[in-house]
Amino acid sequence: MNRKVSRRNPKGNRRGGVMNITAVGVVATALIASPILLFATIAFRPPVCPQTRRSPMSSAVTLFATIESQQEQQAAPNQFDDQDMDISETISEENKQQQQELRTTTEEAQKKKKQRLFAKSNNNFRHNNNKAMADPVFLQKRTETLLRMTSPENDIIDSISLGNVGGGNMKVDKRTFDWLIDAWAYSGADHAVEYTLRLLKRMEHFKDRMTMGGDDGDEYELYPDVKTYTKVINAIANSGKEDAGEQAEAILNRMIDMNEPLTMPNTYTYTNVIDAYARSAPYNSNAPYSAQRLAERMEELRATSTSEQVKPTARAWNSVIGAWADWMGEEMPWGEYVGSGAERAESCLDIMDELASVTGNEDVRPNSYNFNSVISAWANNGGGDAAFRAENILERMEVLYRQTGQEDVKPRTVTYNAVIDAWAKSGELDGAHRAELLLGHMMELFETGHNVDAKPNVRSFNTVLNAWAKSGVFDAPVRALKVLSRMEELASSDWDDVLPDATSFATVINAYARSNTFGKADSAYEVYIYMKEMYDATGNIKLRPNNIIYNSVLNACAFTMGDFEEQSRAIEIANSMLMGLDESPYGKPDHITYGTYLKVIANQMDPSPARTEIAANVFQKCAKDGMVGGM
Repeated sequence: MNRKVSRRNPKGNRRGGVMNITAVGVVATALIASPILLFATIAFRPPVCPQTRRSPMSSAVTLFATIESQQEQQAAPNQFDDQDMDISETISEENKQQQQELRTTTEEAQKKKKQRLFAKSNNNFRHNNNKAMADPVFLQKRTETLLRMTSPENDIIDSISLGNVGGGNMKVDKRTFDWLIDAWAYSGADHAVEYTLRLLKRMEHFKDRMTMGGDDGDEYELYPDVKTYTKVINAIANSGKEDAGEQAEAILNRMIDMNEPLTMPNTYTYTNVIDAYARSAPYNSNAPYSAQRLAERMEELRATSTSEQVKPTARAWNSVIGAWADWMGEEMPWGEYVGSGAERAESCLDIMDELASVTGNEDVRPNSYNFNSVISAWANNGGGDAAFRAENILERMEVLYRQTGQEDVKPRTVTYNAVIDAWAKSGELDGAHRAELLLGHMMELFETGHNVDAKPNVRSFNTVLNAWAKSGVFDAPVRALKVLSRMEELASSDWDDVLPDATSFATVINAYARSNTFGKADSAYEVYIYMKEMYDATGNIKLRPNNIIYNSVLNACAFTMGDFEEQSRAIEIANSMLMGLDESPYGKPDHITYGTYLKVIANQMDPSPARTEIAANVFQKCAKDGMVGGM
């Protein structure tokens, strides 16, 4: 239970974190929380030395006076306006995800993040290899042209070969239709499913027609076959919509009802329908049941057929596992959700093992992808014994690999990272310690040559840092600093893939922000200075400061504890960070920056008319510059 305590009480001082209160509520209640102010061109002022420290009130009032005295400068163009401020170009997507986890706690935000990652993972390969697939405008133009030329009302269709209708460089044949359907499937466009269904409908209109005598002497047909239907189902699956599974299965049933050799569903067709259910699982509580039903149906079809056109595979079951991993539970009449998706995901491993042993179908035997998916399910479950369950699966993989030597069950870096992440999220008292022990195990496996694919990377270390930051252990910042130092030592000995990055430093700063360490504002600021010096000296883009770093230092300032002098120091550091970011080439203050700065003022200054006036004026600037938002 949360208990409000005085900010002057070191033992009861609140740990770091950003309250989820809107800006309007902040001003109305005189700065209890959040967003936003904007300084246009304020001169950077570093924190003053201890001998010249001023009171928290005078420091904040001076900052506000500086703003007022430079009103005329606000109309001048900012010297950094033309520079790229997108921090996504300076920090990897993986690191942004980890930082987002530090701030994102709501169930809805987690769902949206999973949907974005799912779509991104499927689109990148296709887009990187065919730029046309990444251009919805091009696809729409080509599709509309093709549909217009093949319209049943178009008399030209009845007079010439379909192969010649396209003219130019586009033939009207099955290959063209299939390519467009496939392109839409991986386009990520909102209207992708609509266009694939229109293309399929047009092909079905001409499916009984084959024309001869094109200019090149070839035959041209528009008969949609199993590949065509499977591509359409894939497009539906990639949409991630709530009814994607039902829509995909409806097409599957149409294929079955046709009862024609060319359109009879195969393993890939069923797998794509299962995928459709899996990707809609965050929004559809029945999706996992349907996904598993289809996987079991695949085994029934295999058992009753000699062709093995359909048989269950580890790939199909991995989608079932993914569906259960995203399952929220069984909804009860009173609105509560009951059940563990991770538990059901793990049970799939046993089903797969039994199927492989009984039927001899080794294609359904669990592999590292299946094990990793279940481990991730437990890591994201975050409840009870989740981390223990995740580590048990890792140990199961290690035993299997030692016994069989099979590469497809070999635990790799990503496997160990997932278990470390489970410990980081576990909330267990020894969770951070267990995470660091596992990191040491990875290093031992790599250095001894027992598993060279278990070499730790920067994500491994960053996840351990995150575990310490979240641990609540009294010496967590010290432990985090030791891990950071270890990363630097290894990087200096040719372990380039463990060189600390911006996320590493931000997480150490967060360890201070979340702690009850005296002087944590100064300590967090020193970590920032050290990182900036490294960036200035090396030019390593991964060390480039960004909003996350600045916000983390501000968070430490907002929740620092101590006497009058300590409060004054926290405000001085916060002022310098806010002004420094505003005039830096690293980015611009966002709503989290300003919201956290206002928390500094709220927590480190006594209630007074001056404090309220500062808040009101700051809020006005926020509204004027369109920076008002929620945190």
